[in-house]
Amino acid sequence: MSRLFRMSTTDLEKTARRNVRSFTLFRVFFTARFYYPIYAVLFLDFGLTLGQFALLNGIWAVTIVLLEVPSGALADTIGRRRLLVVAGVCMLLEMAVLLVAPIGGGALLFALFVFNRVLSGAAEAAASGADEALAYDSLKAAGLEKEWGRVLERVQRDTSLAFFFAMTIGAAVYDPRMINAVLSFFGASFMVEASQLIKLPILLTFCSGIVVFSMALRMRETAKPKRDSIGETMAESWQQTLAAGRWIWATPLPFGIILAAMVIDSIVRQFLTLASEYWKVIELPIASYGLIGSGMALMGLFVPTVARVLTEHSTPVKNFLLISTVVFVGLYGLGLAIPYWGIVPAVFLYAAIQFTGYFVSRYLNEVAPSEQRATVLSFRGLSTNFSYGAVSLMYSGLIVWIETQSGAAATGAPAQDAVFIDSLQSFAWYFLFTVVLVFWLHRFRFGRRELSA
Repeated sequence: MSRLFRMSTTDLEKTARRNVRSFTLFRVFFTARFYYPIYAVLFLDFGLTLGQFALLNGIWAVTIVLLEVPSGALADTIGRRRLLVVAGVCMLLEMAVLLVAPIGGGALLFALFVFNRVLSGAAEAAASGADEALAYDSLKAAGLEKEWGRVLERVQRDTSLAFFFAMTIGAAVYDPRMINAVLSFFGASFMVEASQLIKLPILLTFCSGIVVFSMALRMRETAKPKRDSIGETMAESWQQTLAAGRWIWATPLPFGIILAAMVIDSIVRQFLTLASEYWKVIELPIASYGLIGSGMALMGLFVPTVARVLTEHSTPVKNFLLISTVVFVGLYGLGLAIPYWGIVPAVFLYAAIQFTGYFVSRYLNEVAPSEQRATVLSFRGLSTNFSYGAVSLMYSGLIVWIETQSGAAATGAPAQDAVFIDSLQSFAWYFLFTVVLVFWLHRFRFGRRELSA
């Protein structure tokens, strides 16, 4: 046995502290990215179309779905630290691809963005759970597992603060008016144009990737990976995932929860990826995008409390209907694209996705058997990413259809904005159809059986 796995109690505690610090920085810099507040606008400013943007989101989601289980098997087989190093490398490469991508580069540009989305999905799958597992296991090895709750609390707090600064800075450095005002204040003799700022948020995120990669290298394993081969571990992981799927298929409550999560998460996340383009069409200044995202995130301070009360005093069906109503109103409001005031329906959607996350996590944790709980939660991630990918691909087709109906491809900014507004008007009615479909599928599968585990 290597020296790494013959540590004294003092060495184990030092390693645990080191891993916790590294895990915190890894999670913060991996999650809070400077291009998030201008995500859709950034892709379109590179020269992509709305249809291509939606297709790329689908590719990203499909990549995560395909790699989620294999990455977990690899983490168990070759070690979690190595998977985190892979995640750091993928993050650096995905940013490097965008830094070298030619603006308005046609087919080459789209190919590079496909590569970027695959790398991004691979990074997400590699990091998913491996960072938490390594940090928790090191605390457990040192007999400090009771500190895990405080660690998670600190990580969530630090990540929220990082999101606030990343969203604010990322939007500010993308706004030529803001940058030129700062340059003028300091007496600079030159001004910048919007085209010169396109890659600045990407460069800042590349710097974050360096921190992520460094933190992955600093972590240390405190337990040996499984001795099983990668193939055997993957087969076991797939068997566990399929077993969880069979349990969900046979049990009324989790079946309904997963379906509800899929229909709400997929359509709201589709909007969230398009949010910066929406802020643009309702005439909000670019510098405000980060502040909006930060403000929406602050709803997380009170949404869990309200959600807890709802779960304790209402039923899952009533809560699903309540959130579905909120989402429908929000989506209908998006289609109106009212200048400035269009931010109000967006608030409904941000709140709805946070409520949904709480409901799904609480209900599934309460009903899932202890020996299957982690796999059931993993299945939830697979199913919601699958539905998000499917909706992204359908949205890409919708854009193509709208462009065909208008008789011309939307290549210019005004034309793309018009197509975008037209596409928003379909969101509410698509969502209403899927809600009705959920109730029909549940009734078809279980009849009038009581919702239970």
